[in-house]
Amino acid sequence: MVTGFPIQSPKDAAAAIAVRNPTPSERLLSDSLIAYAFAQEANRLYAPEDLIASGTWQKYEVRAAALAKKSPRDNPYEAFLRIDRAGGWETVNTRQAYRSALVRLAAHLVIENAPVFWKHQVTQKPLAKATLKLNEWLRKRVDSALIARFRAAQRPLIRTDYDSFRSAVAFLVAQPPDPSHQALRKNIGDRSAKSNRKPTAQIESLRALNQHQDRKRKSDPTYCWLDTYWRFVLADDDTGDLQRAMIATLILTGCRPVEFSCRLGIEVSIADVDSTKRLAFKIHGAKTATKKELSVEPKGQAVRQITLGCHSPEALWLHRHISRTGENRLVFSQAAAPSSLSGKVLSIAEQERLLTNSLGKRVRKIASRAFPRLKHNVTPYVFRHSFADALKTEGRFDEQARAAALGQQSTRTLGHYGGSNRRKKTNSVRSQQIVGIDASSPVREYSRNFPIDVGTNSRPRL
Repeated sequence: MVTGFPIQSPKDAAAAIAVRNPTPSERLLSDSLIAYAFAQEANRLYAPEDLIASGTWQKYEVRAAALAKKSPRDNPYEAFLRIDRAGGWETVNTRQAYRSALVRLAAHLVIENAPVFWKHQVTQKPLAKATLKLNEWLRKRVDSALIARFRAAQRPLIRTDYDSFRSAVAFLVAQPPDPSHQALRKNIGDRSAKSNRKPTAQIESLRALNQHQDRKRKSDPTYCWLDTYWRFVLADDDTGDLQRAMIATLILTGCRPVEFSCRLGIEVSIADVDSTKRLAFKIHGAKTATKKELSVEPKGQAVRQITLGCHSPEALWLHRHISRTGENRLVFSQAAAPSSLSGKVLSIAEQERLLTNSLGKRVRKIASRAFPRLKHNVTPYVFRHSFADALKTEGRFDEQARAAALGQQSTRTLGHYGGSNRRKKTNSVRSQQIVGIDASSPVREYSRNFPIDVGTNSRPRL
């Protein structure tokens, strides 16, 4: 039955639109309003921009792709709900990892596509009771981003987007978000205690490249896989000087690819000190989520600076590239299209995701030519792991300095970076040429010797 006014929220609008024996379209309209409210709740602590900047969003996409393979229709949401109904999760942590990923991806889909779906409904059935109630809510309870997407929608969702939107709505209604992770997890036996954690794809790629380098050094002691990769960067005709400068910066600083966005940008200065060419990188950190609740700490360094002498080939090229411009300083950044080909307005998070993906495709394409036998993908984050591994192996930098160089405020996640601990220790010219690391905030030292908070089933934040 149609309920009365006032309509104060998406959930109120959904209740107002609800009718007896609804059609599939009316049911989706009502559920989409509930899902939109849940999507806003999912973004309460950390916005998609924060997750993209930290690399978490890319991990979520990998998890969703893995689940999609378990569905006949390549639908990760259907696969999750099917496994959940059957109680088929191996561990509690596995379920929670997939659930967190799908909630955020579904929330993003709903926020991006719901206004397009609603506008089509308003256009097709302007006098229907459900449409009138929807219009009432849209006039009273909207934000500027929703208005922009609603007005920019020029045509209905294409079939694939409509199917993804419908699945995301159904998933959010069935699995409401829990951004603070306060809800009790399902009581499923945890059988992961005896299993070893599988290394990430980036670490596996770095290990494969290091093993390739070790084999090559038996005949050529000076061989370095990064030198080989850089030669192919210079030889690639499809790669312009801006892209070469960005790849060089990735190799030299281990920066995050999203830090090349127009919102941030990386400033590189050149100088000559005692006849030695130097580069100074000023990086505006991407992983700097603001403190939205008392229980959530801000993340990452707002600004970090890495100064190095130019000895590696990409450092020398970058110094020459900046010198040729006649300037002592350049800012490397790249813009993404503000809207899709269909005219849909893209959020800042979506623009930065597309920028990251574009740079990643270029890095992978060059790597496939440089190392045709390599069975692992080389992504921008492989350079980040390589940079962290070189800093650790070189031995001059303590944990606080290494964390600052990576743009972190705590040493807690340092163990997630680098290659194999069993690998033969070798010095790297790229870590040896670093002469200074500075950051805007002090680095907290992480200690494992503290109790678990029973109320939240989590460790207290540092």
